Amino acid sequence: MGRELIENVFQKFEKHLNIENNNRIVFSGKFGIGKSYFLNEFFSDEKYEKEYFPIFINPVNYSVSNNQDIFELIKFDILFQILEKNIIDFEDFDFPTGNLVYQYFSNKFLNDFISNIDLLGETVIEEQLPKSYSIIKNVGKLLSKISEINKGDFDNFKKEIESDPDLKIIKNFFDKEELKIGSLYENNAVSQLIYKLIKDIETRTEKKPVLVIDDLDRIDPEHIFRILNIFSAHDKLGENKFGFEKVILVCDINNIKHIYHHFYGEHVDFFGYINKFYSLEVFEYSNKDYAKWFNENFKEDAYRNGNIDFLGYILSDAISKNYISARQLFNDDFSRKGVTNFYNFSNSQNYDVLFKHKYINTFSLFKSTYILLKTIIRYFGDSNNFIKYVQNVEFNQLSKYQNVVGELYLFIDFKKEKNEDSNNSLLVTPYKFSINYKHGRFEFTGDFVNADLKSLLIDAIVQYNEIIEI
Repeated sequence: MGRELIENVFQKFEKHLNIENNNRIVFSGKFGIGKSYFLNEFFSDEKYEKEYFPIFINPVNYSVSNNQDIFELIKFDILFQILEKNIIDFEDFDFPTGNLVYQYFSNKFLNDFISNIDLLGETVIEEQLPKSYSIIKNVGKLLSKISEINKGDFDNFKKEIESDPDLKIIKNFFDKEELKIGSLYENNAVSQLIYKLIKDIETRTEKKPVLVIDDLDRIDPEHIFRILNIFSAHDKLGENKFGFEKVILVCDINNIKHIYHHFYGEHVDFFGYINKFYSLEVFEYSNKDYAKWFNENFKEDAYRNGNIDFLGYILSDAISKNYISARQLFNDDFSRKGVTNFYNFSNSQNYDVLFKHKYINTFSLFKSTYILLKTIIRYFGDSNNFIKYVQNVEFNQLSKYQNVVGELYLFIDFKKEKNEDSNNSLLVTPYKFSINYKHGRFEFTGDFVNADLKSLLIDAIVQYNEIIEI
């Protein structure tokens, strides 16, 4: 079921990617929802891997100061990853033409490449370390190709400049926007090389090259807007920077909006600024689609169990409100069958437990509630995630699950009422509601809508965390 959920959203994202002229995309979603995980899964899926050639970069890892040009590091990160992929045949590779390019690569390329790699961040280096042989090998091939450049071409170029100090080419060299580092339209030697490599890969693989810039909203504001401005500027042919078929900027668009207003002022028009950075519309990534498909596959069946129905409500609500990440969804079976099977299997086990260092003789009476919490925590990932969810949502609909709530109340501190053979008892709770306990069923009295169910659930989790299975 988990894979079925993600494949449905794959299709939705693919449809967005394939809209005509949709070449610049803002992929927006809340922090921690699993944007990076989703995109990695999408581009590594067997179906889409055949269509796209992705390059992922994460500028938040760069060791860059405010007076450095982050775009220069982006270029070397892209180049670094292209060389790592070991896909270029340098025997057939035509080096970018132009004497100025030759001059740069003849004198500076190796030093710049090495010095910039040091700034790409430990994460980038560590991820690529197992493949470092490919990088070293391909850098060597690239330098070998550079060495084949006809030195006579550059010598003639140099003589032409020296013979006429007023030659316009001198002024053009220094003034031309394409050669200026930091220029919005820069297209210097490294940019030209990346463009040529990308086009070579596109021809060789017959795949669409895609650049994914991750965690855009987690870097310094000056760098954010520098990246946005650069990638919003097309080249002369109307292509994306470096010739990528698609450029995907990954962020929370609301975070970008807050940063923008903080940086430029509350009354400066954000929409007029941001809409030039995507071709059509922002792709909003959330768990709403997952919640929809989860609910469709969590309908009531012949197996009626209050705890299972409660799990369905809690999990659906948490998914729709983004408290369960894509990674958790895809790694677990979120069908009714999957949840039921985990609950039933756990409930079928025998448990001896310690609570506050004491053996609990009556634990079997509370086992189903313990397993309910065990199942919740499994799908939330850990108890802290569940507590965070509890603290930030309302539970007005829990009136449908009065028996579950009553059992949770008795579970806290293993209350003796559970072990009494009373047919009718009134339980007054500290959570702003009271319960009539009749023949193992619960009926609430008082204002249940205003009951403090958050404290009840948090106390139940605290109780759960203090139990040690032995």
